[in-house]
Amino acid sequence: MTAAHPVARTVGLAKAFGAHQVLAGVTLELSEGRCTFVAGPSGTGKSVLVRHLVGLLKPDAGEVWYKDLRVDVLDEEALLGLRRRCVYVFQHPTLFDSMTVTENVALVVKYHKGVKAAAAEGLARAQLDRMGLSRLAESRPPELPAGEQKLVSLARALALEPETLILDEPTTGLDPYAAFEIDAHVRRLKELGVTLLVISHDLQSIRRLADEVVFLFDRKVRYEGGVDGFFHSADPVLDQFVHARVEGEI
Repeated sequence: MTAAHPVARTVGLAKAFGAHQVLAGVTLELSEGRCTFVAGPSGTGKSVLVRHLVGLLKPDAGEVWYKDLRVDVLDEEALLGLRRRCVYVFQHPTLFDSMTVTENVALVVKYHKGVKAAAAEGLARAQLDRMGLSRLAESRPPELPAGEQKLVSLARALALEPETLILDEPTTGLDPYAAFEIDAHVRRLKELGVTLLVISHDLQSIRRLADEVVFLFDRKVRYEGGVDGFFHSADPVLDQFVHARVEGEI
């Protein structure tokens, strides 16, 4: 997959934790304005790969780029600036239980945009309203089911108006309706032209949303291309994965 305007790319990326080699020579490009899914069996380094893009991990070898910034050499101050442009939404909502939904969203706006509390709260409420979540404004996270907590964490990220949004397993652990609701919000972001990078092995979400798929296996990129090619590949590993076959290399 070669993008005319890659928003992010890795060149020969390698990462190990002790003796365990997770990634070995991963080179890829992510297209601006597209929705790219990173898929693969559990433990193949999907989150490890993506966390390099915002400097949460440093590679043992290779380069990591976000537009014109070489991420793997940035200092912490520069990385904070990058993370305002390229926002990472973790698998766990990571909300403060003692704060209301509005306060959770406003805290990030106040910290990263440098606005006063009242203005931050106004921006937070506006973001919740845009997502149809105003009904949750005064609720606290422990009062909400998992799907609504994930929606609030998405609202918090979007309040920063990022160029690129990274979603780590956004539908994992959710019932089918909650997963579909998350996907519906992601689809709206696609329509707005937000660059999206989604870590997921949810095949329904990939079918509904993906423009491009990166499949990791055995420390490397096994497939990189369109959705149709992903689901109809002659590669035995991809065939085993998409059809959930027991027999095979996985």
